Parts: sequence; C-alpha cells; structure tokens
Amino acid sequence: MRAIHLLITLFVFLASGGQAQAAQWPIAELAKLVDPSGEETIESISRPERAAEFIAAPRGLSAGYTRDVHWLRLRLDAPETGLLLLEIQPPYLDDVQLYLPDGSGGFHRRQTGDRYLFGTRDIPTRGFVFRVAFPSPAAQTLYLRVETTSTSLVLPRVFLPAEYAATQTTEYLLLGLFYGLMLAMLLFNLWHGYWRHDPEHRAFLIYISIVLAFMFAINGFLAQYLFPDAPEIAHHGLSLLVILSLGAAAHFHRLILAINRETPFLNAYFLGMIGLSTLSLPALWAGYFTEAAHLLTLAALLIPILGLLRTASLWRQGRTGSSFIALGYALSLISYLVNVLSIQGVLPGGHWQLYSFQGGALLALISFNYALYMRLRDIHKQRDAALEEVRQTRIAHQAEKLSRERQGALLAMLTHELKTPLAVIRLALDRLTGDSGVRHHAARAISDINSVIDRCRYADRLDQGEIHGERQPCQLSEILDECLMQSHQAARFRCQFQAGIPPLISDSALLRTICSNLMDNALKYSAARSLIEISLQTQPHPNGSPGLALAIANAPGQAGAPDPARVFQRYHREPAAYAQTGSGLGLYLVRELALQLGGEIAYHPPQADGPIRFILWLPLESR
Repeated sequence: MRAIHLLITLFVFLASGGQAQAAQWPIAELAKLVDPSGEETIESISRPERAAEFIAAPRGLSAGYTRDVHWLRLRLDAPETGLLLLEIQPPYLDDVQLYLPDGSGGFHRRQTGDRYLFGTRDIPTRGFVFRVAFPSPAAQTLYLRVETTSTSLVLPRVFLPAEYAATQTTEYLLLGLFYGLMLAMLLFNLWHGYWRHDPEHRAFLIYISIVLAFMFAINGFLAQYLFPDAPEIAHHGLSLLVILSLGAAAHFHRLILAINRETPFLNAYFLGMIGLSTLSLPALWAGYFTEAAHLLTLAALLIPILGLLRTASLWRQGRTGSSFIALGYALSLISYLVNVLSIQGVLPGGHWQLYSFQGGALLALISFNYALYMRLRDIHKQRDAALEEVRQTRIAHQAEKLSRERQGALLAMLTHELKTPLAVIRLALDRLTGDSGVRHHAARAISDINSVIDRCRYADRLDQGEIHGERQPCQLSEILDECLMQSHQAARFRCQFQAGIPPLISDSALLRTICSNLMDNALKYSAARSLIEISLQTQPHPNGSPGLALAIANAPGQAGAPDPARVFQRYHREPAAYAQTGSGLGLYLVRELALQLGGEIAYHPPQADGPIRFILWLPLESR
C-alpha cells in the first residue's frame, strides 16, 4: 500500500510540473514575438513602437518543432531583497540569450544553452538559471531570445533564492525516485534473464534502457553530470535518443501486440515507424533533426491509438496481461497526446508538460512490465507443469519398465518350467505303442502349447527391444519353401511364385517368423481340408518404392472372418476362435515385425463367398 501511495505522489508531482510548496515569484507580464528570419536584434524589438507586436503568453512559449527564432518579453516587479532567480526550462534549448536593462537605456546580454559549456551558467543546475538584480524598487522589463533545433518550448519561472533552493531539493529528490523506479524495472528485467531467449522481454529491455537514457538527457542531467565539458555530445546525444526511443518503442509495441504478416496494416505501420526512425539518423547529422523529429512525433501518435484497438482484439482472444497492456496504452495516449499537441504548438505549454509526459511514461512502462510479468508467471506455471508431467512420465516409465522386467522374468520362468515337462511328455508319447491317431493328436496339442509359449516369449522380447533385424540378401521364395517343409499340412498349400523374383535386403529369421505365423493362422482358421493359396510377385508401393507382395488366401472356417478393426491387436481372438489353441499374438507379431523390416501387412475381408486374404508388402531394399 505504501508503494502505491508513493507512486501516486510521484505521479502527482510529475504531472503538476514538479513544483515544490515554495511559491514562485509572479511574472507581471509575459509576451512572445516570432522572428522567422532570425535577424531581429535587441535594439529592433525593444523599440516602443514594437511593443504592440508582442502577443501575451502567460504560460510561456509552445511553438513545436520550428526553425523560427522567438523573443519573449518579461516584466518583473522588484523584490525587497533586490535579487531574483529566473529559471528557463526545458534544459535542451540550444541557444538562450537574456537581455537585462543596464540602467542607461541599453541592455546587458547573458548567453547560455545546451550547446555551451556547463560551467558558463550562472548557477550550476540542470536548467538555465539567471540572476536578475534590482538596483532600485522599480520593475524591470527583460527580453529573452531563444533559438533551438528541438521543440520550441520555453517555460520561465522566477524565484527568490531561498525558495529556489527548496524547490530544487524537492525536485531532485523526486526525480531521483523517478529514475530509481526506472532503474529498478531495468534491473529486474536484466535479472530474470528471460530476455536471452524471449523477443518481447528483450525488446522491452532495450526500450526501457533507451527511455531511461532519454529521460536522463531531457531533464538536463546528461550535460550536468556526464558531459559538462562536451556540450555537443550532450546536445546531439539527446537528439539521437529521441529518434532511438521512437524506433525502440515501435519495435517493442509490434512484438507485445503480436503483430505480424497476419495483420498487414498494423505490420506495415510499425515496420514503417522503425524504418522512418532509421532513416532519421542521417538527417540528424545532416542538420535536419527539426524536420525529422516533427514527422516522427506526429507519426508516433498512432502507436497508443492502434495499441488500444489491437489490445481489445487480444483481450477477446484471452491473451495474458491484455488488461494491463490496455491500461499502459491508455496512459500513453493521454500523456503523449497532450504532450505532442503541446510540442506541436496546438495546446498551450506549461511546466506540467515537462513532467506529465514522464509520469505517464513511467506508469505506462510499469503497466507493460506487469503484463510481461504475468506472461512470465504463466511461462513459469507452464514450465512447472511440464516438469511435473515429465516427472510423472518418468515414474510411470520406470514403473512400466519394472513391470515388464518382472513380467519377462516370470515368462522366462514359466517357459522353462512348462517346456521341460512338455518335452518329457513328448518323449514318453514317442515310446508309446498303440493308437497312432491318439498319439498324433497328443503330439499336436503339445506342439500347439509350445507354439503359444514361444510366441508369448517372442512378443515379450519384441517389447523389450531385444529383437533386431540383420539386413542381408535373402530369397523370400526359399524361406516360404522352408516353412512349407516344416508344416504338418503342407499338402493344403497351393503356391504360385512369379519367375525371377529378386532377392530382398532383409532379415531371413524375422521373415521366417512372419511367414510361419501367416501360414499357421491360415491353417487354423480356414475351412477343414480346404486349399490355401500363396502367391508371390513383384509389386511397387503406392509411393513408387519397389517391393514384393506376398498374399495368403483361405476360405473362412468355423471361426468366421476376423474383425478388421481388431485383427492385429495384441491378444485379440474372435469368440468362435477359442475352439483352436492360440495366444492372439500371431498376427500382432506379423504386423510388428513387418513394420520393423520397413514393410506393411494388410487384411482384406472376404467379399461374398470369397476368401480371407492377408497381403504382406516388403521393400526390395532396406529403408
């Protein structure tokens, strides 16, 4: 709460012109005269007949960017102490000449400005302060000649010496607080480090750095503290910062408003502002800063207006921090609009103008910074959520890995413990005499159980990543012949192989597993004693890759046709298929091994009274 009160106090101070409680000495008369040619002299403009040409300007001069010379006439009543201090703001005026009556009808000239050494000023302070002595109680009429390439804004204030000292103490204190807040924002954005990889934060960091330097220069501290003996550096430095601040502003606002090619008008405007700022740099050194700055400040008026309109769209899209971005643009629009219109001479100037712009800019930057902070907070939340998701995934993966290891160990144990007694039973069957049909069925049952165990173990090894193909030339037709020779029902197969089948670059062991599973599946689930057709031919893939197509077709048996959506699923068996011994792993292994070899397996359901067909496609070369 104290911080909010402090910010409010600072803004009220800046908006009110930074004036302390000490009262100013009243200026009895303040009038202005325009000198377009710059050829007027103190003798010509102080003649009595020229007095009517001066126009009353009780709030000072605000003529905008112009090369015209301006004269101001001030009439001051004499104080009892006989000494007043005349302060001329802002501190960036090029040439300021004060003409004081010499008591004999002439004038003494005192000259200063931001193009003169800081040490030549009457009082070493950020503004231009002249001592005005009153040898008698009579009022004095003073003349002020101002010529500048910056905005022609002249704001005189008059103080008694003691009151001026109190005013300066307060102003420097609050300006120090102002710069402290700006510097704190700068350091905060440097500290969190997101500018390294986030373009918005990087642009904001550049923008606030330039604005901080610009505010430091515009208040006269560049000449007072950094370049007291190099006035040209301070003078051109401020002009350069004006251009850079507008270019940096356009770049930052383009990013924070998410402007890109999808918003062509806004994109063209902001890129144009960046380009115009860049083109204004040569104009600075060529002596055309006045014209360039006039154009830039007018063009920059659209930034807060377009920003408000664009923010409304982002708010509807639910973009984080949109409300604070809108607040920043509203503050910018108010302070900037009033300031620019005053700079351009549309509105009357005043000391409030010097500081209201800075106060509005500070609050706008705080709003933008908080919007970025909200976005930063969301990034942190998303990062934490992602890290937690990764952690949970690792835990689940470790648990799954442990479960698979246990499952593998159990399966290995069962395989060993089951195969050993099965081998003993088979050996005993071979020694028995009697009904050969009974022995045949018993042997077949033992073979089926062995097959189920082998497939379960094979599927587990495949899941564990233990199955790796070794690619080498092999003939698929020869592998099919080997599988036929090992089949107990080889007579049921009818083979048709295309002549001159080229060799595959593949793994013969995996191909043998694929073929034996496809043939075993056809034998189990085809109609009893029906023929099974096997064809092998060259066939390119739809993408043009050369390959071989192996088709196995059989008439549907009692189990019927499998479900196309689940035929290759692990452990899936049709309800009517349970009459046969099986594991539901055969076709699953076919698909997984085919994919591992770069091939594909497709199931074609029977049409009308047609057969069930499985087609395996394999590439001729490994891929």
